[in-house]
Amino acid sequence: MLARCCPMFAFLLLSEITARLNGSFGLPMLLLRVFVPLALIVYFYRRGEYGELHFRFSRMLLVDALLGIVLAATWIAPFVIFPSMRPTGEGIAFDPALAGVSAIPLVCSLRMIGYAFVTPVMEELFMRSFLIRFVDVFDTGDDFRSIKIGTFSWQSFLVVVAVFLATHTLWEAPVMLPWAVITTLWFYYRKDLLAVILVHAATNAAILLSAIFLSNTFNSGSGEPLSLWFFV
Repeated sequence: MLARCCPMFAFLLLSEITARLNGSFGLPMLLLRVFVPLALIVYFYRRGEYGELHFRFSRMLLVDALLGIVLAATWIAPFVIFPSMRPTGEGIAFDPALAGVSAIPLVCSLRMIGYAFVTPVMEELFMRSFLIRFVDVFDTGDDFRSIKIGTFSWQSFLVVVAVFLATHTLWEAPVMLPWAVITTLWFYYRKDLLAVILVHAATNAAILLSAIFLSNTFNSGSGEPLSLWFFV
């Protein structure tokens, strides 16, 4: 249980601390949010804790990646098309210049490592390795690992979708709901944790690349160019 929960809760704790600090701590906290969960994942992996992570290369991995990219497009499009869906307020958008203009490439690289690699591995280990199986055994006392990866049950499906919604902001709910439903159903179909990690990673990478390269490409609806950094 610890191996699948610790990276996730360490990240959530660091995110909460970051939210309470001023901007001068932006780069150090970004480093911690990337490398503390990563170090925990590597530590537990080296101890042999993630037996469900099978690196089997096949053509289906390309399908997983393509699905992730399509889901990224469906995540971004509603906010580009409908201005009323966009979040408002200070501190919502990620600032690639948080350590100065000269450090933007470094900050974007760190964000890519965290957002497109660490986060998918960390979240999927918690959500679709631990939680999705734990909800089927919590009332029996059985080890969640006795449930095979990708075993469908209505309660596991509903709980995982609900937790994905609960752990993201309210403005993301209209796009998070279909993303969580589709990726969970895909996980049940593929019965492979690496597959859903790749879908998640492709989604996040495509969203971040869109923020980097497509910000100010679209019109905000009020005559101003639209920044996409609020997505990440």
